[in-house]
Amino acid sequence: MLHGELHKEQQYIFKIGESLGYESKLVYHTRPTITCAEKLDLLRESPEFNDWTLDRIVKALYFSKNGLPFVGVVTPEFERNVNPKDIFPKILGMSRSKSERYWINSALVPSGMIWGTCSPFPLISSMGVEIKDIIFLGHPPIRDKLVDVSVGGQSKEMFQTSMHIPYQAIYEILREQFGERIKFFEG
Repeated sequence: MLHGELHKEQQYIFKIGESLGYESKLVYHTRPTITCAEKLDLLRESPEFNDWTLDRIVKALYFSKNGLPFVGVVTPEFERNVNPKDIFPKILGMSRSKSERYWINSALVPSGMIWGTCSPFPLISSMGVEIKDIIFLGHPPIRDKLVDVSVGGQSKEMFQTSMHIPYQAIYEILREQFGERIKFFEG
């Protein structure tokens, strides 16, 4: 991967996005960020992002359990934790007790990512192997608004790179690429 560019296995974002009529663009930041709050503060330094709210910074969380494939959750930042036992039983049909055993481990993330660059757009080779499913949390207030997402990567430059894309486009692109492995949840 070159400085600040998408991995070749993520090029589907642009190809499918264009076919669906969505425009996405890579954004290069002046300094690295790890948290959604840091990203919002950085964006708000520019007048064009002054009206952005924290929910327009979108994160991808990857839950694991005893070496089983990850279950991803794509969510706006709400300043509250995503709890698998509130989502997994409804969407994945697993019991609450089984879903409680899924957790986030900052040392364990899908290929092509490191903690702080986790992306809702995994490498094609990760889906169905490392990642079982991805659950997209619907949030009507930002459905058609541009949001900021990390794009993955393992170089230090990727902490300064993100993508701006309409929130709903994330779901539609993932669904087109990965089919039934992408679930929609509106809590």
